[in-house]
Amino acid sequence: MNLTLKTDYWGDPRAKNAFKKFMVEIFGLDLGRWEAAGCWDPAYRPFSFFHRNRVVANVCVYLLEAVIEGRRARLAQISSVGTLPEWRRRGLNRELTGRALDWAQGRQEGVFLFADTGAIPFYRRCGFQPVEEYLETLAVEPTGRRLGAVKLDPAKRRDREKIFTAAGQRTPLSRRFSVMSAHLVMFHALYGLKDDLYEIPDLDCLAFCRRQKDCLNLFDIIGQRIPPFEELYPYLTDGSDRRVDFHFFTDRLDAGRTTARPLRGNHPLVRGSFPIRKPVFPYTSRA
Repeated sequence: MNLTLKTDYWGDPRAKNAFKKFMVEIFGLDLGRWEAAGCWDPAYRPFSFFHRNRVVANVCVYLLEAVIEGRRARLAQISSVGTLPEWRRRGLNRELTGRALDWAQGRQEGVFLFADTGAIPFYRRCGFQPVEEYLETLAVEPTGRRLGAVKLDPAKRRDREKIFTAAGQRTPLSRRFSVMSAHLVMFHALYGLKDDLYEIPDLDCLAFCRRQKDCLNLFDIIGQRIPPFEELYPYLTDGSDRRVDFHFFTDRLDAGRTTARPLRGNHPLVRGSFPIRKPVFPYTSRA
């Protein structure tokens, strides 16, 4: 097929640009903002088949520093998996996934990914198994709002730098399971959560949250100190909430009597033994 396998090529501008073009073609995702913000992460490692100067199939391994049950650890996330339509059904992704997993062997103590429903059989053949993911939720009573939360705009350089600095100096949000990647936080800040970031100067922290009807979704809290929920919540409520959904473990928040319910739609899979049972994957850990 006259294909060339390349990996660890972020230092090659031509190959990197081919990868970015591939990401637009397959996922409609322009990583230029992430790169322009200075947040491209060398821990995000590609395994790509090139035909001439074009990426035709790809798998990435993202090595992530983590805290698991109070200790430092490293996990690997498989992401950015795809093949151009005219190159499909030739086993390219299966071969790349095998090579990526071989490389990650010994560099991590757990491998995970998130998949579309249709891709689950493929990942099963690669040795992955679906796991049920959980969400902690808390019933709340309407309460008055406390002024002081300031909306941040990642399109502004000063706000970007504030977010990146805070993410690099953060304390683990959970002792049970936290991912400590400032670069990946910035990916979410620049894309999916770009309209959902707030600074709370009184508490010296940042919060990522979004309201859906009477439910407040709390995605991440970033600070050198994690404030108790009763201190944090008045800055985020609009007085109409009946429920707060936490997209992370709440063990450091003292949030009260939360309940756990299965989270549907993300389709997480793990390979081999994974160091967390009944995981709540931190929202900003998703590559």
